[in-house]
Amino acid sequence: MILKLIGCSAVALSGFAVGLMKSKALYSRRDTLKSFDVFFSTLATNLRYNADDICPATVASAGASGLEFFCVEQNPEIPFDIRWERAVNNIPRSRALNNSDKELLISFGTKLGKTDVEGQLSHIELYRAMLQKQLSLAEEAAAQKSRLFKTLGLFGGVSAALLIL
Repeated sequence: MILKLIGCSAVALSGFAVGLMKSKALYSRRDTLKSFDVFFSTLATNLRYNADDICPATVASAGASGLEFFCVEQNPEIPFDIRWERAVNNIPRSRALNNSDKELLISFGTKLGKTDVEGQLSHIELYRAMLQKQLSLAEEAAAQKSRLFKTLGLFGGVSAALLIL
C-alpha cells in the first residue's frame, strides 16, 4: 500500500512538472522576444554609429543583447538573407518561439542590408514596432496561461494517481 501511495505521489508530481515545463516555455518565449527587441535597438545603434557591414553588425548586436545562440554565418558567398533565415531556423526549441515569431524575424532579415543606413534604420523601427506587438501577446499569454498550465498539470497528475488507486 505504501508503494502504491509513493507511486501515486510520483505520478501527481510528474503531472505538475509537465505543467511547470509548459509554463516555463511561455516565459522563455517572452524573454527571447525581449532579447530580440534589445537586439534591434543595438543593431540600429551599430549601424548608425559604426557604419559596419550588416553581418558583423548583427553578430556584435546578438552578442551584446544576450542572443549568443543566434549566429549568422559570415560566408560572403551566400546572400545575407539566406544566412539570416538559416540563423532564425536554428534558434533552439528551448526558446519556444512560435511560427509567427519566426516568420516576423525571417521577414525582417530579407530586407536588411539592402538599402542605405537611413533606410535600414527605418526598417528596424518598423519591425521593432511589430515585434512589440508579438511581445505584448507573449506577455499576456505568460500571465494568463502560466497558472492554467500549472493547475492542469497538477490536476492531470492527481487524476491519474486516483485512477491508479
